[in-house]
Parts: sequence; structure tokens; C-alpha cells
Amino acid sequence: MTIVDVLTGFAESGGIGILKPGASLADVSERLGPPQDGEYFPSRRRKKDEPRNLRYGDVRLEVCCDILRAVALSTGSGSVDVPSGVPGEAEAMPSAVTAAQLREAFSTEGIRAEEGTWPEPAEQVTLVVRHSPADVHFTFRQTGPDESGGGGAVLHSAIARDTHHVCR
Repeated sequence: MTIVDVLTGFAESGGIGILKPGASLADVSERLGPPQDGEYFPSRRRKKDEPRNLRYGDVRLEVCCDILRAVALSTGSGSVDVPSGVPGEAEAMPSAVTAAQLREAFSTEGIRAEEGTWPEPAEQVTLVVRHSPADVHFTFRQTGPDESGGGGAVLHSAIARDTHHVCR
């Protein structure tokens, strides 16, 4: 499996394997084992009703009401660990992929991706694949001058976030 396979699957299904907005944490934990703490500032106390941040390898989850609200993968470090589907195991892979490579993979699979409407900052390109309950946003950063509409931009992150969630 390659990073392009993982990202194409994310675009097709709206998630990375079973890690999708709307999935129950209990179901995910039953299949993949317990998640790791994913808090960015572990010593900070969370406020009541504030989402928890968990992770499986480098796939970060935002969990509220024991439902996955967001699934994110940051690829800027050069490699990522993604769940292999076996509890407690992750697969390491190089994470460098350009906008042109991902557009080509999406085209091959018949996936429709739209350009994001927020080109800020100027060196950023975003491709959006529509899904319910959460669209998948692939954000690329330009690494140098490029005349091909972001074709040389390198993927920085991919995220699907359910913006319609209301806590019970």
C-alpha cells in the first residue's frame, strides 16, 4: 500500500479505513484496539464538552459524544504511520505526494475533486471531495514557483471534519 492508495481511499470513502466522521469510538476500538492519546497539550485540562483528541499512528481523531467528529492525517513530516487493520499495528510509508499525483489518481478512480475556494495563503492549494457527513479537504503547500496551477504543491494534510455535530 502507498500513500496515494491511502489518500485515494480517503477520497472515495470519506475516511481512512473505518476511521470516518460519524463512526462510533466503541466500534473503532473493537476493530483496531484502544486509540492512543492524541492531545496536543497533554497537561492541559479539557473543558467540559470539549472534544477529545485521540490517534491511531499518525491518523488523528477528534471525538465528541464518543463519535468520531474529525479524521486527519498530517503528511508534512515525510512519513506516516496508518492503521493496518490489525489491532495495535500500523503501517509506515513515505508521505510525499504532489497535487498533480493526487489529481491523476483521483481521475483514474473517477473521483471528483474541486478546487477549494479559499486560496489563502497564496502558496496553498486545496482539493475538496464532497462526502456526508464531512467533506475531505486535501491541503497542499507550494514548495517553489509553479506555473501549473498547484501541480507541484506537496500535500501537507488531509482532513474530514463533521461541522454539523451538535453535542447531546
